[in-house]
Amino acid sequence: MRFGQDVLSELRSALDREWLLPNGLGGSASGTVVGVNARRTHALLIASTPHGRLTSLLLRVDERLALEGGTFELGCSLWAGGLARPTGHRLLEEFRLDPWPVWRYRVGEVVLEKSVFLVHRHNAVVISYRHLEGPEARLALSPLVAARDPHALGRERAQVRGAAQGVPGRVRIEMDAGAPALTLWHNGAFLPARVWQRQLDYPFDDAAGRLPEYEDALVPGHIEGGLAPGAALHVVAAAEDDLFRALAAEDRLGTPPPRSLDQCVAVLERAERERLAFERDGSLGGADFTARQAAAAHGPGSGAARQIEPLVDARDPWAPALAATLLGAITRRGPRLTLLAGLPARPELGAETLRALPALVALRDFEESREVLRGAAEYLHEGLAAEGFDPTDGTPRYGDPAVSLWLVAAADLYTRRSEDLDFLRDTLYPALEGMMQFYRAGTHGVRVDEDGLLSSGNGDLAIRRADLNILWYHALVAMAQLARLIGRRESGAFYLAWAHEHQKTFGETMWDEARGRLHHALGPDGPKPGLDATQLLAVSLAPPILPPDRASRLVESIERELFTPLGLREAPGSEHVLTEWLGTFHSADLRVHGRDAESQARVRARLETLRAALGPLAGGGIPAGFRLAKVAGAPPRRDETASALAAAELLRVWIEDLDRVEAAVASPS
Repeated sequence: MRFGQDVLSELRSALDREWLLPNGLGGSASGTVVGVNARRTHALLIASTPHGRLTSLLLRVDERLALEGGTFELGCSLWAGGLARPTGHRLLEEFRLDPWPVWRYRVGEVVLEKSVFLVHRHNAVVISYRHLEGPEARLALSPLVAARDPHALGRERAQVRGAAQGVPGRVRIEMDAGAPALTLWHNGAFLPARVWQRQLDYPFDDAAGRLPEYEDALVPGHIEGGLAPGAALHVVAAAEDDLFRALAAEDRLGTPPPRSLDQCVAVLERAERERLAFERDGSLGGADFTARQAAAAHGPGSGAARQIEPLVDARDPWAPALAATLLGAITRRGPRLTLLAGLPARPELGAETLRALPALVALRDFEESREVLRGAAEYLHEGLAAEGFDPTDGTPRYGDPAVSLWLVAAADLYTRRSEDLDFLRDTLYPALEGMMQFYRAGTHGVRVDEDGLLSSGNGDLAIRRADLNILWYHALVAMAQLARLIGRRESGAFYLAWAHEHQKTFGETMWDEARGRLHHALGPDGPKPGLDATQLLAVSLAPPILPPDRASRLVESIERELFTPLGLREAPGSEHVLTEWLGTFHSADLRVHGRDAESQARVRARLETLRAALGPLAGGGIPAGFRLAKVAGAPPRRDETASALAAAELLRVWIEDLDRVEAAVASPS
């Protein structure tokens, strides 16, 4: 991802180009390619507690470069009334992701490069300024600090404590009592101050339908330093007072550890580049292996499975960026490993985590897939898997019965691909069989009714949802397969017979023949009509619960009323579309058309339409949704959340469902 002055000088269009970095704890850094914060969730450091409570700490840093000919502002802010000042973006020569954000400024003869990267599995960001060309200069940095929820706005207040410099090169900034403090390490000189920048505007929030509101941010002081050619000024900002002591204990600084901040930053930067390169190479190798398996399963005619050259590599138009997004969503939550389906400020949701897991399996990342499954299985409670966790203390929350059924589906796929029968026998199968028994007997309002359909809710509020019964059917089939894998043939036969009976009842009661779709649910008063993207699961999950003719009609209905190349509408006629169901739709579309050449070409064309709307894929990932413009020709507005679930589903389709057309052409005869 790279932009030059032609994009960067046009502020309004440049604001649509966003970037996002995860830290592996649920925290992040994000912003626009011109350094402007256009959303309240944009910040250089959003820190996470061990249970997932998020706090925006460092919003951004304003820079002033002093040369012999004068002082130049490198930053840019948006203010109430639409004013943009200063206009440092006009001095930007280049922005690139390499592999993190890098800005290059040219001021007269001076060329200055700024870079931002996160310290993996720590709430810390490294901001570096390197003097590349020209005469000596002096740089002043003004951090804008907050201590708020990423969706909130800060206000000027007298009780803020401000900065306290304990030792040279280190500043501790405290905002409110009980809020996390921000510690800055630097190799310049700190000049304390107490200045408020008032009425900062975030125009993308206004465009999302919110009333215009503005933020006040504290500038606790300024960091200054001279820059000779080849020198660098560094700032390491962290929510951890003992960051470097912790890094040394983890042996991430080497032995003996460096004696200067400049050397520490060099070690951390090199290690982060190596980590990302290792992840990239491993994910692409795994994707290539899975693509070859898929090619062999699709038929020997293409020859792609026998090709010597990789089917998926770094030149692939989708796999590297989607895989990077997915791997960046892997998050440590205390002893658990999970997948956050959305960043920068979306809570952990159990169903989304497990829906995204098949893509991690497609990358052959079995070790981390196993740990995600282990964490989900350990929190099963009376048949229910946790639908989320309290970000304050980590207490699991239960309610949605679909989460447990997604756990069965993910466990089935993981076991068949990894052949990890010990984990299945010792951990997964006992937990899943207990869950199935709870559902059969009834638990927390979830039960199998007399007709065999799965019901949720109590009394007059009990309904039999279509999506829940699709997942229940798939869970029965999956349990039959898992039982056979560990030699429990009688259990396998029981689950399979149960699945066949359920499929018959589902077809007799849930199908809306007049509309060519499923009922949304069956209630005490009869069928409840409604069309939504979850009904695609009746076709996309294998084996499908619907016969081919009904599956085809259902996909046609959803395509007509919900599908757009950018996402599926929340409801017929809605202007808001969700990207998380795109992969599911493409899988269903390919399935009902037998994966013929026409359907493959159609899906590829739709993906190209999406790619054109996204721009360079490596930046902000796949947005959770788009709000379609009411005015013809106007561009859609992206949601603030980047969806790892959408990236996972598109990655799965790209690797497993689509033929490697280019590979087939290039393969030897």
